[in-house]
Amino acid sequence: MKRHAIVLAALMLLVGLCGCQKKHPVAVKAAPAMKEGKIATIAVFPFTSAVHETDDPDKMAPRTVEKMLFEQLGARQDYKFVSPSTVGFAAEKQGLTERENEFLKQWPKSRKPDAEFFSKLAEVLKCDAFMIGTVDQWQKDEVDYQENASPSTYVGATITVLDVNSGEVLFQATDEDYLEGMRTETTDRQLVTGATGNVYKDMGEKMFKAPPFEDVALKVAKALASSLPRR
Repeated sequence: MKRHAIVLAALMLLVGLCGCQKKHPVAVKAAPAMKEGKIATIAVFPFTSAVHETDDPDKMAPRTVEKMLFEQLGARQDYKFVSPSTVGFAAEKQGLTERENEFLKQWPKSRKPDAEFFSKLAEVLKCDAFMIGTVDQWQKDEVDYQENASPSTYVGATITVLDVNSGEVLFQATDEDYLEGMRTETTDRQLVTGATGNVYKDMGEKMFKAPPFEDVALKVAKALASSLPRR
């Protein structure tokens, strides 16, 4: 009897731990049109970014997540996806480049569609919906030789699928994920110091760096691409 109680307690603990794990994507909502498989062709806009420029001065966040997401979307056989470059070319041919740029610039703050612009572009692209993505988080927490901690990298992004005529949100998914690097203890660090005690070099600095953004962005891209309802 005692043995059965121990096994039951272990199972309850395991269920509790599983229940606490974050799901990916962390949030998803879909309109009936998406759930019912009425959307087949989706034109994908270039990724936008809500990340402060101090966290991403080279604007690598939107380019990185866009590339990885479109690669993951390519594995989906139930939808046809029109690439961001094709969308940009179509806008240029229609004299809508400035309109597209303004829409992409405003989207991270307003999240408002441009119905007239959508309608004109959809006529050329022959698509059922538009997808636009936004990087919401792009952060590294590094540690130095004075800390007992693990360096971490965080990435978050949202994709929104919009109706080509009304701009109605047909689907939206948000994901955020992270990876931790090797934990460092102050006793692990080999420091080169001067006579005054100033640290000139930390021999373990590279070993205890936060993981690359690309590794976390790939996890987020996979979660977002797989979140679209199956047709």
